[in-house]
Parts: sequence; C-alpha cells; structure tokens
Amino acid sequence: MNSKPAFQSPTIELLYLAGPIILMMVSRMLMGFIDFVMVSELGTVAQAAISPATIFVFGLACLGMGVAQAVQTFVSQTDGRGEPEQAGSYGWQTLYIAGLCGLITWPVAQTTPIWYGWVAQFANHAPEMARLEIEYTQIALWSVPASVVSVGLNGFFMGVQRPRVTLLAMVASLVVNAVGNYALIFGHFGFPELGIAGAAIATVIGWLTRAAVLAGAMLLPRYDRRYNTRRSFAFSARKFVGLLRVGGPTSIQWLVDIGSWTAFLAFIMPGLGLSATAASNVGLQYMHLSFMPAVGLGLALCSQVGFAIGEGRPDVAVQRTRVALGLTAGYMGAIGVLFLVAGRPLMGLLSDDPAVIDLGVSVLIWAAVFQAFDAMSITYMNALRGAGDTRWPAVMIGITCWGVFIGGGYLMARLVPQWGLNGPWMMCTTYIILLGCLLAGRWRGDRWRRIRLFGDTDSGTADQSTLADAAADDDTRDLALAAPPTVPTPAD
Repeated sequence: MNSKPAFQSPTIELLYLAGPIILMMVSRMLMGFIDFVMVSELGTVAQAAISPATIFVFGLACLGMGVAQAVQTFVSQTDGRGEPEQAGSYGWQTLYIAGLCGLITWPVAQTTPIWYGWVAQFANHAPEMARLEIEYTQIALWSVPASVVSVGLNGFFMGVQRPRVTLLAMVASLVVNAVGNYALIFGHFGFPELGIAGAAIATVIGWLTRAAVLAGAMLLPRYDRRYNTRRSFAFSARKFVGLLRVGGPTSIQWLVDIGSWTAFLAFIMPGLGLSATAASNVGLQYMHLSFMPAVGLGLALCSQVGFAIGEGRPDVAVQRTRVALGLTAGYMGAIGVLFLVAGRPLMGLLSDDPAVIDLGVSVLIWAAVFQAFDAMSITYMNALRGAGDTRWPAVMIGITCWGVFIGGGYLMARLVPQWGLNGPWMMCTTYIILLGCLLAGRWRGDRWRRIRLFGDTDSGTADQSTLADAAADDDTRDLALAAPPTVPTPAD
C-alpha cells in the first residue's frame, strides 16, 4: 500500500502538503516574533541584543539540525521505493545526533561569559547589550539537543507526507513558549521577573515540548504498522553515516548562512550604531513573514522530489519544482510590494524610535528588491536536497555568503560609512540575487538526476556515489561508507 495521497492537480497536491507545513513555519516565525516583541518591551538595548543572541544559538544548533534534516530525504525516498519499514529507524537516529550535540553544548554553555564577552568586546557592543546577550545565550543553548530531535522527527513526518503531525507539535510548543515568556519575562502567575533570561528558559521548554509531541506521535500504532517506529530505536552505523553524508553539507550550509547573519548583526551593524542594529533586527523579523511560508512550500517540495525520484520519475520532480517556484515567487513578490508601500507603518508597529523607523524603511526596500531571487534560492535548494544534491549548494552558499554578503558588507561599512546601513544591505541583496541564479543553473543542469542514494544503479554515474549506504546491511558496504566523501568543486 502506497502512503502517498492521490491528486489530479500538482498545484493542489503541493498546497495540500504545504498547508500544514506553512502553518508550522508561521508558528515557528511567531515563536521568534513573540520572543522579539516581548523582549522589546524591556527597551531598545534588549531589542538590539535579542537577535544576535538567538541567531548564534540557532547557528550552533545547525550543526545537528542540518544532519537531522536529511531524515526527510531518506524517508521520502524509502517510502517511494516501497520500503517504508526502513523509515522509522532513520527518524530515531536523530536521538544519537542530538546526544553528540549535547556533548558539544555543555562546555560552550558553561564558558559563555568568557568567550561571548570576548566576541562582544571585539564587536564593540555596548556593555549592557553584551550582558543581555550573554544572559540569554547561556540558557538558550540548552535548547539545542531538543531542537535537533525535533527537526529529525519533523523530517520523518514530512518525509511520509503527514505534515499535520508537525503542525500539532509546533502549535503546542508555540503555546508553551508564549505562556512561558509572559510568565517568566514579566513575572506573572507567581513566577519571578527574569527579563531576557525568562525568554531563554521559555525557549528551552518550548523545544522540549515539540520534541515530546513528535516522539509520542512516532509511537502511535498507525505509524508503527507501516514504518516500524516502535522497534527501530537501535543505533545503526549505516543509517547514521548516511545521514551524516547527506546532511553534513546541509549542516555546513546552514552554519555558514546563520553564521553570516550572526556576523552581520553582531559585527557589521553595531559599528554603524545602535539604531542601525535595532532597525536591521526589526527588518529581519518582517522578512520572516516572507521566507517562512516559502520555506514551508520548499519543505513540501523536498518530499515531492524525493518521492518522485524514489519512484524513478525525475520528470515529475521537475514538474513539481516548476509549480513550487511559481507559487513561491508569487507570494514573496507580493510581500515585496507590501514592504515598498507600507515600510514606515510596518516599522512603526515594532518601534517608537524615529531613528530606528527611518533606517528600517531602507532595510525593507532592500528586502523588497531581492524577494523573487530569494524565492528561487528556497525552491531550488529544497528541490536539490530532495534529490540528495547537497554538497555543491553548500559550497556555493559558502563562497557567495562570506565573499559577497559578509566580505562586501564589511568593506562597504568601512570604506563608505556615509552610506550607513545601505552599503551592507546592498551587498546582502547582491548575494541573494547571485545565489538564486546559481541554484537555478544547478537544477537545470540535471546533475542531480545521476545521484543514487541507495546504490541500485551504476554508482559510477553519480557524483555522490559513496552515498550507497541504505541498499545493503553487509560489512563490505558498511566499510565502504567509512571512506571520506569527495568534496565537489564549483565546476561541478
């Protein structure tokens, strides 16, 4: 029995699958947005501090979350191949990924006042801003293991095209996070008033809630019958290495991307003043409105592409990608128009500082310019990930992100400081336009068609042939998996 619902229209199929995921992404956006709004009540300094701190925590989490995200690729392709009983084990391997992340998190959290203090001093953060960043980061780092488990189990349910479960888990965590913020930041319901530290504690509890809901759903009989979810907790070196090989480049990609935004907000913007930092933080909150739903469409597309390739129908994957690009570009283009025509009222909703509002209008204009290209990046990145093509995009993101966005942004801030935040944001726009074009070219070049995750055809034709980790359990295949992967060059 095939678990994939039947649809007559590719657009309706994508919207059906993406609807709960989009709601989930909006819920995720709301979690960060609620944190930002509530912490902003503590003043402009707290508003400037919260975004660099949260982005750093997310960046560290990306080490495990990117690997865990590969669960979706493997699960969707095993389901498409008619081997659903393998899916549950891939989901549970994220428990072991999270365990490794926990071992890394402990010393980082313990030494936060030392190393973050150095970073803040190097970046010329105001002492009070640095204190708040350290206070938030040291606590919020403990959300990393739960976030890794959440992403992996989330990938399982999206891989088997049951996104409503992920939506339920996200809504539960959102409610817990919002109530926790209200209680712990401001001291309601008999709790102490903890300020920004309360937001960090609520974040940890929110992620633990999400992981618990997803794990509980995995154990339901309906999923165990088809996907063997109750008897597949054991560590599998073969599957674990497979996730590392496909998800490792995604982790690096996410780390590079998030690291760049950390550098942008923590090093480049503070040099242009507190108002520029706060305006960029507010602008970034509004950008979530555009790219979070688009990422939801992209995640649904990733499952569609993986399933189509598992069925041996790459042309269907191309069709689904074309549909997704049209929907994503249309939505993000509309949001770009909103940024252009309503920038000042939007900024006024989140700040009453005239300097922040004026600078934030410029940020939203730049964001409006790159919306369509960001839609291309999101769509083609997820299509390539569904096909298992993750290394080349990771390399391209690293080159363009740090060479154009951060390198160019730093030079603009230092060489033409009279341009203010417009120089760095112009380089951000250039980076996103360039990346969208590069990923479009990669997808249209068709190299992804020759990738074989399961080694059931001539691996010599695949540019990731060592990914044949799920086709057999024999010792020879396991030893082959231990060989280091070949890192593709940009020419690939």
